[in-house]
Amino acid sequence: MRKLDLNDSIGTLIFLTSKSMEGAAEYEIKSKLGLTSSQWKVILALNLFDGLSQRELADKIYVDGSTLVPVIDKMEKNGLLERRPDPKDRRNNRIYLTKKSESIVDSIVEIILQLRKMFYKGLSKDDLELMRPSLKKIIDNVDKFLNTSKSESS
Repeated sequence: MRKLDLNDSIGTLIFLTSKSMEGAAEYEIKSKLGLTSSQWKVILALNLFDGLSQRELADKIYVDGSTLVPVIDKMEKNGLLERRPDPKDRRNNRIYLTKKSESIVDSIVEIILQLRKMFYKGLSKDDLELMRPSLKKIIDNVDKFLNTSKSESS
């Protein structure tokens, strides 16, 4: 019988790296700003792409659209974002940051940048730059595989 050591696989290492970094960011941002992971991700996504639909926003933060509904509802209630009718399709809404959430963006970014300094300790800029194209290539290859597999099964 063949054996596969998942603990030393690139995929597992990437997953664990991502989850541990995300967990640390969740902890820091929650303890310092009182925001959940979904909330600060929504704020950062809208800071880059203000006026997204719920579907677009869900895609940007890699969550299912239906799980985003209560997050958006709570954030709207707390004055962090607002829904406005889509001028091109009145059946849909667009989601925008409010002044209140815009003032939080710099704090979120500062926390993340400080964490990155700690996480990347011992790695040179060259080390980090070498990783980027390799990781992007893996993502691209996975996407191609999934798109091919999905089109073949349709």
